[in-house]
Amino acid sequence: MPKHALIAILTLLLVAAGGSVAVAASEPDLAAHGPTAVTGTDATAVFQLGDRTVRQVRYHDQLTLTYSFALSNDSRLPVTVAGLAPLAQEPRLFRYTGITDADGDPEFSIPAGKRRVVRISMLMHSCETLSARAGSFATEANLATSRAGVLDSVVAVTFPEEVHTGSPREAFCPNATATSRPPG
Repeated sequence: MPKHALIAILTLLLVAAGGSVAVAASEPDLAAHGPTAVTGTDATAVFQLGDRTVRQVRYHDQLTLTYSFALSNDSRLPVTVAGLAPLAQEPRLFRYTGITDADGDPEFSIPAGKRRVVRISMLMHSCETLSARAGSFATEANLATSRAGVLDSVVAVTFPEEVHTGSPREAFCPNATATSRPPG
């Protein structure tokens, strides 16, 4: 084989390998979509506020709210979601407690170009730290992901709706005291 043909073949192999490494090294492209659903509260409503979609839910201290939506993998490789990662700023009245797929599996894979229904569980808590009727929004989650079992990353996914709840009046906030809530 001529020397220049061997160099051309080696160059093509290097370019192909480099492209594969670039695809694998990029972060997964995950996005949240409707339809959405909420369980764990007896009242919920969805409304538009300008260009924002807000899902209002009734606060129930120490109960778990489950927010469901479709999660798409717009990457070129399958992605495994291994759980939740901490947020820089946690919502005041929601503590994220877990993520599962529709089958209840806490770790699941989404093939490239496909969607899967996911459920994020949030404990409603800390109403005694906000003035009555002040609100809190859950707008995103950080997902711990891996690809091919070795490429770990954290991907921020914005919810298709802003999940909002308000801090209830004292009668429905069991740990509220005269001094636990700021004035307002």
